Amino acid sequence: MRVRRLLAATACLLPVSGCAIPMAAPPAPPAVAAPSSPSPYSAYENRIFQLINGERARRGIRPLVYNGELDRMAKIQATNMAHFQKMAHVLPEAQLPTLADRAHYVGYGYREIAENVALGYPSAESVVQGWMNSSGHRRNILNAGVVETGIGIARSSAGGIYYAQVFGSRLSLH
Repeated sequence: MRVRRLLAATACLLPVSGCAIPMAAPPAPPAVAAPSSPSPYSAYENRIFQLINGERARRGIRPLVYNGELDRMAKIQATNMAHFQKMAHVLPEAQLPTLADRAHYVGYGYREIAENVALGYPSAESVVQGWMNSSGHRRNILNAGVVETGIGIARSSAGGIYYAQVFGSRLSLH
């Protein structure tokens, strides 16, 4: 169990070197109409969800499904990054500094877990493109071993837009 946790924690840290930040200062995210069908996501998060699943579908990978625990983890991370005005997978100053801490907090027992973060992209399309242009983030998006996801977006007091997406597959107890 300890090795599995260590491997999961290490896997989520691999993409840190490829965290995506656009070169130009972004405008505020566009106002988007509410989706026509009920969704657990805001319209902006829903667009990211659709784009990520589109990338997976183009490669024959089954779509991710929404998971409330992963969504809560992503929202915690996006909010903390905005609060501390720091884009990172690990925030030592936060109450839940690591992905593993957040998984434990929300009760998500995982076999595999990963996280993408980003800062400053002006649209859902641009943040997904930024992740797809980063090998570590792309690997998380296209990982057929993860089947669930959650997405969080938060704005800092300075106006920065912080994104977090958590990917996972539950620990099977069978």
